[in-house]
Amino acid sequence: MHTSPRLHTIRLSLRDGGIVMEALAEYPFKLVFELIGKLNQQANEQSASAIDETQECEFSLTSDELSLIVKALGEMPYNRVHGLLTNLQAQIARPRRRTASKA
Repeated sequence: MHTSPRLHTIRLSLRDGGIVMEALAEYPFKLVFELIGKLNQQANEQSASAIDETQECEFSLTSDELSLIVKALGEMPYNRVHGLLTNLQAQIARPRRRTASKA
């Protein structure tokens, strides 16, 4: 029986998304290139004409991808990422809605 990876939906402002990209850019390319591509694709689909840095985009990430983002952010200066990490923690801690789709 194959189980799909658990998906998390998070919302990031364009500004915070830029910080995430900056953090991921410090990691070896082979570890992050797929995730960076996925984030870019999801952001571009939602904000083709966005200029406002406070506009939020919704991202669907696996647990492993989210873990990599948090790890990368954890290596950046605290004063740059503490608000973003607090926001992510609050989003992850929210009760999850269950879907009634069973095949």
